[in-house]
Amino acid sequence: MNKKSFLYNLINIIVIALAVFIFATSYINAGVFAGANAANIAVIIFAAIIVHSLKAFRLYLALYGANISISRYIKIYCKVTPISILFPFKLGELFRIYCYGYSTGDMLKGIVTVILDRFMDTAALVTMIIVVWIASGGLMMPLVYILLVFLVAAILLFAAFPGLYLYWKKHLLRADATPKKLKALKYLESTNRVYQEILGITKGRGLILYIISVIAWIAEMSSVAVLNRLDSGTDINSKLSEYLTSALSNSQSVQLKQFIFISVVMLIVLYLIVKAIETLRGERK
Repeated sequence: MNKKSFLYNLINIIVIALAVFIFATSYINAGVFAGANAANIAVIIFAAIIVHSLKAFRLYLALYGANISISRYIKIYCKVTPISILFPFKLGELFRIYCYGYSTGDMLKGIVTVILDRFMDTAALVTMIIVVWIASGGLMMPLVYILLVFLVAAILLFAAFPGLYLYWKKHLLRADATPKKLKALKYLESTNRVYQEILGITKGRGLILYIISVIAWIAEMSSVAVLNRLDSGTDINSKLSEYLTSALSNSQSVQLKQFIFISVVMLIVLYLIVKAIETLRGERK
């Protein structure tokens, strides 16, 4: 085992240990399923299967062309997704970037793919919040407006980048060579490499990735609507609004906590199943 593999395994052990601690202290003895019956749990399990199948397919589509097998991809997804869900302040995204970058052999691709995956998910979430807000006539939290401005600004910047890149490249190449200008030219080329990586992923796939994200959130909200009906709830719009806004904040609704619990357990079981199948195949060979 080389130093790179040793460091990768060590980081995995530390991060997974922290995730187990967070899960044990925040969910196992927290009475997450207090008052829930078999029908409620069945609905959440079904929703978790649909949602994570869609999100896994979305990320696999974004990684299409990378040197990674399906079985290895499934194991990585089942490993990094619970950590991304459990860690606060989206710190789990750093682990996702590291794992996908290590597995593909291209850290830039890992960074761009995970950020783009998060961008699409956030764009779909904001879309759903706006739709629910229009339907219910309620108030949106300020964070939604901030995210909406950020998403629009990011899209406009991406669209304007080719023109900006050509202008500044010509300007720097025509100017007298100085250490500062050479450094700026190097930074400009690095930025263009990031742009080309994003373009390579989104070209022909960007709209599909967004649509998949929207469908995933619709499936998740549909489970909330079904649970609300099973519990004889009446105000479905407020329930959906509470669920969606809690996905953006640290205060999680009961339904979101239940979904997270089921998701984590389900992904761990799937990881163990894939690992067992690989072991059996290896023994047969």
